[in-house]
Amino acid sequence: MNHVHIIDQSLLRQTVVEVADLPDDDLAILLDVVALLKQQRASEMTADIRRAARRRAMDLRGLPRDQLAAQLREVGERIRSQAIASGTAIDRDWQSY
Repeated sequence: MNHVHIIDQSLLRQTVVEVADLPDDDLAILLDVVALLKQQRASEMTADIRRAARRRAMDLRGLPRDQLAAQLREVGERIRSQAIASGTAIDRDWQSY
């Protein structure tokens, strides 16, 4: 067990002990705080994804259209292959027009 994992376990134990001693009214408040923290984390992740997408779009801005189309087809094929491998798609269900 590494040092970081030990610290995390200790913190978790301490948190559980503290929460167990709270009155019911405070538990409801604590659940609201936890929900708020989760929402904030999800918002931060969404913002990170948007920033990365904008950077990627700026990087691709100068490429010719045929190269962009080829990259899009390649990514689509990788996604399709992964879907087939995981059983969420059927081979040959992709139609190219």
